[in-house]
Amino acid sequence: MALEEKREKRPPVTPMMIEEEAALRNGSRGLPPGPWAEAAGPRPRTTERHIAVHKRLVLGFAVSILALLAVTMIAVLLSVRFEECGAAADGPPRAGGNGSLSGVARQPHGAGQPPGRPEEDARGGEAAEEEEEEEEEEEWQRRRELPPWARPRLPRHLRPLHYNLMLTAFMENFTFSGEVNVQLEVRNASRYIVLHAHRMHIEAVRVAEDKLAGGVRVARTFFYPQTQVFVVVLNRSLEVQRSYNLKIIYNALIENELLGFFRSSYVLHGERRFLGVTQFSPTHARKAFPCFDEPIYKATFKISIRHQATYLSLSNMPVETSVFEEDGWVTDHFSQTPLMSTYYLAWAVCNFTYRETVTKSGVVVRLYARPDAIRRGSGDYALNITRRLIEFYEDYFKVPYSLPKLDLLAVPKHPYAAMENWGLSVFVEQRILLDPSISSILYLLDVTMVIVHELCHQWFGDLVTPVWWEDVWLKEGFAHYFEFIGTDYLYPGWNMEKQRFLTDVLHEVMLLDGLASSHPVSQEVQQASDIDRVFDWIAYKKGAALIRMLASFMGHSVFQMGLQDYLTIHKYGNAARNDLWNTLSKALKRVGKSVNIQEVMDQWTLQMGYPVITILGNETTDNIIDISQERFVYDSDTKPKDPARGDNSYLWQIPLTIAVGNTSHISSEAIIWVSNKSEHHRIPALEEASWLLGNINQTGYFRVNYDIRNWKLLINQLTRNHEVISVSNRAGLIDDAFNLARAGYLPQNIPLEIMRYLSEEKDFLPWHAASRALYPLDKLLDRTENYNIFNEYILRQVASMYLKLGWPTNNLNKSLVQSSYQHEELRREVIMLACSFGNKHCHQQAATLISDWISSNRNRIPLNVRDIVYCTGVSLMDEDVWEFIWMKFHSTTAVSEKKILLEALTCSDDRNLLNRLLNLSLNSEVVLDQDAIDVIIHVARNPHGRDLAWKFFRDKWKILNARYGEALFMNSKLVSGVTEFLNTEGELRELKNFIKSYEGGAAVSFSRAVETVEANVRWQRLYKEELFQWLRKSLTQ
Repeated sequence: MALEEKREKRPPVTPMMIEEEAALRNGSRGLPPGPWAEAAGPRPRTTERHIAVHKRLVLGFAVSILALLAVTMIAVLLSVRFEECGAAADGPPRAGGNGSLSGVARQPHGAGQPPGRPEEDARGGEAAEEEEEEEEEEEWQRRRELPPWARPRLPRHLRPLHYNLMLTAFMENFTFSGEVNVQLEVRNASRYIVLHAHRMHIEAVRVAEDKLAGGVRVARTFFYPQTQVFVVVLNRSLEVQRSYNLKIIYNALIENELLGFFRSSYVLHGERRFLGVTQFSPTHARKAFPCFDEPIYKATFKISIRHQATYLSLSNMPVETSVFEEDGWVTDHFSQTPLMSTYYLAWAVCNFTYRETVTKSGVVVRLYARPDAIRRGSGDYALNITRRLIEFYEDYFKVPYSLPKLDLLAVPKHPYAAMENWGLSVFVEQRILLDPSISSILYLLDVTMVIVHELCHQWFGDLVTPVWWEDVWLKEGFAHYFEFIGTDYLYPGWNMEKQRFLTDVLHEVMLLDGLASSHPVSQEVQQASDIDRVFDWIAYKKGAALIRMLASFMGHSVFQMGLQDYLTIHKYGNAARNDLWNTLSKALKRVGKSVNIQEVMDQWTLQMGYPVITILGNETTDNIIDISQERFVYDSDTKPKDPARGDNSYLWQIPLTIAVGNTSHISSEAIIWVSNKSEHHRIPALEEASWLLGNINQTGYFRVNYDIRNWKLLINQLTRNHEVISVSNRAGLIDDAFNLARAGYLPQNIPLEIMRYLSEEKDFLPWHAASRALYPLDKLLDRTENYNIFNEYILRQVASMYLKLGWPTNNLNKSLVQSSYQHEELRREVIMLACSFGNKHCHQQAATLISDWISSNRNRIPLNVRDIVYCTGVSLMDEDVWEFIWMKFHSTTAVSEKKILLEALTCSDDRNLLNRLLNLSLNSEVVLDQDAIDVIIHVARNPHGRDLAWKFFRDKWKILNARYGEALFMNSKLVSGVTEFLNTEGELRELKNFIKSYEGGAAVSFSRAVETVEANVRWQRLYKEELFQWLRKSLTQ
């Protein structure tokens, strides 16, 4: 799953939750007579009377006959009423009134009463069942055990083998009904069936042995909302090693949210059209059908979807048969899936069209999207690279793609960039549709990498699934790493894995992992509420960085061989991290190397954070250096997350690569395994004028610090002949220096002195590293009274390269993208820095391009810098320009253009316009749900809007939390984006006070936010004046 960026929160109390709590009380009472009565209803009590007087026998017999006739007539009448209800559920529900399905979809199981049943009888039955449940829970308490439904994980006594799921989607009122038949294998005897179900109305339940034998009586059923499970209590235990069939009939809403089975819409020819689509990862399949919703419970699935003939349906497998009905409905029956986890199941009901291609191995690839997008060819790029990437992965992994087809579905609304459902991957439109005539290189790169990521998941995730969520990095880390490997396959000249990986993954995640509130890449997950917090950049980006380090010290060919073995051994099953370590260790042994991969990697995956290696020249002994390691943290005053374990107790086995260089030459690298706090090592050919360089090409997941003398030698080398040092290490030196200074390990002037060489730097990567490293420093200073000093210094470093490169022309084509990616991205980076820091020529050029567009109504702005021009124009020019961009945002249908137009609106200096945009962001008809977060964050990054966004966030927290609380990454992305650049004592107090007063959720995100703001305040107090003093001195020289 590719993410935008995550959260934490229990949803607010809703009518659904209230109803489910009622369901817990109501159990299975109220089931009318009929075919389910024997299975679900309680046995009637009988009373025997001994009649001693012979004369009363005849009278008693007559009364009995009359009573029997009366009971039979009532039963027949009630059975007819029940069958009418069942018949109504088989067809489209009636609009409005009590007969509509939408009226009953939120009723809890057992809440409905048969017609004519007195309310007081219902209350009496409810009280009896409540008493029965209380007695049962007391029995478990006496045994000092949690009942199976109250445990954080499902009990292990049952295993699902196969699901037969039949759905009917009513798109006119956004409801659906379902019938699921689950074949169960019994591992341990129990009279409880506990499975996940949430936000649905259960109509009937039946348990039978081997589908053919008689039913097993159901004593009662109930929901247990605390663990989102549905409990079936049987009159007898299920027998070990026997197979049973569980049948559940239910209905629910097609929700207007972002998880489970939800709806989205788009406008075509002035008409709003709707679609339904699923998002089940990590724990939302239970909202769409009762199931064993944990990754370990792999089963096969047979899906059937009934819908109106004006729609089509999609699922993981191809359609086997379609049955058309006279009333305009059709049922699609899909082929059976392989063994798979519930959260990779998917379906959609839509009226999209598609284009198709076929791989060399015969896999049919289709891209489904809005008819107008398909007609324009907006999906052609994604379709073509998908075909090539399937062929690439099949060759790299030596494991064929496992299904006969792969559908790519582009939807307007989705909580994430994409979701890798097996055979039916779902993408938000902005991450898959691309119009070459108006899309920049950056946008093309973004689309490419999201597709590469999701396709990798067809092997790492779908085919081989982590046993449990603590090792989610086993799929997300690999998919994130292969984003760069796969893109290098498509565009070999881009050098993504060797270069862009550093700035976009390694440097970025080290910012997060340098906080004391970080967490290990593998972290314990006990219950559903813990699952969401493991889906963050630590799992994705740190996981990828550790995999890259592992591949580097193993050797890429051996690493590839190990992955092939891992996938072959565990395909269609589950695996844990130790399974990977063991397979990779065996691969190393096959080539004569003996490294205990588990011993090395456990220190990197089970400990939070990362080390800073400090290399010091030994002044008393020639060719000897001192190497020490400690945990890197931005704020050393922050209390450790684990008080029992201070930062000094952290140790890693570090594969430190090291080289010696001078003014014209650098030695070949050597590897030193550093495993102690402090070590001494002999380095040959270490002369007085030589410098040391550690972590060659930044393959390791750590920072490197040196003594000041070595830093000065490196700065001198960069100034005289920077090409002696590799482009990857030039970028690494910039990033390490800025972050070591920010954390207080280095004087504040060192990173700014390194920047001086950039006027001669012709490669994109060091400029990109500098730009990203400057950004947080800029945000720490952009509201200070001496900001202009910093601004002037940066402009001086950028000026000469800006003049050399100039502005691009608007004639990008495919061959240009291939040949000049590095050059075009360098030009873009320099223009962005020049315009951001106020270069007058850059501002004039942007204003001229915007004015030309407005006057001619022809957009001649070069594609690769449109976002920069739009933002600069909005910030410099009057309100009419803002209104013009707002109008274009509404009128364009190109998703890539829509995105940058919306972000440009956040660049305004006008606080009234920023407030207006913030308020409009919560209107889903104006701004898509997934885009509203980006609006708020971009306003927070604007120094004129930071306080506005912070206030808006606090005022609207309940609304925002209700909307995004369950969606992975969204709340944490929002909390981080709004707070990361707060840096005053007053803002820190406001944050802490808000956390005390707010209700529920996102605790980890807020803890991280407090630490970040505390570090910002600390930096302002300790280092701001030191920096400004050096800048003043430097500018006067």
